[in-house]
Amino acid sequence: MENTTHTLLGLVLCGGKSSRMGTDKGQLRKDGCTWARHMSDRLERLGLKIYFSINPLQESTYRQIFSPETLITDQVDVKGPLAGLLSTHQLFPEADLFVLPCDMIDIETPLLQRLLDIRRQIVGADIYLYAKNEQIEPLCAIYTVSGLQKLFIDYQHGYLTNFSVKRAIKNLCAVRLPASGNAKDFRNYNTPDSIRKWQKTNSLRLQ
Repeated sequence: MENTTHTLLGLVLCGGKSSRMGTDKGQLRKDGCTWARHMSDRLERLGLKIYFSINPLQESTYRQIFSPETLITDQVDVKGPLAGLLSTHQLFPEADLFVLPCDMIDIETPLLQRLLDIRRQIVGADIYLYAKNEQIEPLCAIYTVSGLQKLFIDYQHGYLTNFSVKRAIKNLCAVRLPASGNAKDFRNYNTPDSIRKWQKTNSLRLQ
């Protein structure tokens, strides 16, 4: 039986403060397009309608780049990626969400397709994600309505004070896929030094 009860939307998380990077990571560029656009293209290849999670300070900038209808500004009193997840769930309470961070720029579409396939095959989970050596990847994941509802209830009861996504989802019913393949697939780029290393590696590959 396929899990096709709920609509699946794509959500690119861009609302972090990027404090270690020193600039908005979603607006950094790869192959001539912003990281935010690069990640949305990955999800669009799966046939999904895409939205961008942003914080209030990003609204004016992102409105110049993306359609205002695709922007979801944080509306809940939590920090980090949970703000994007719960704000989007408020707007689309009957939709599952395929979530990607704007800085996981090495991930390729086949890995995302595997998550999509598992969602179709296994019914009833709260979240579908990758795991490697017991370490989960909660920001490259599909959150179902049931999982989002549980997180929202925790938020309403004041249980999400830590703001850690891993801690918030620890009691959700999860389907974990083994994260085999390239070690860079799930890498996040958080500092200018990490960008320089990435640029150097990609330059060497092209030579």
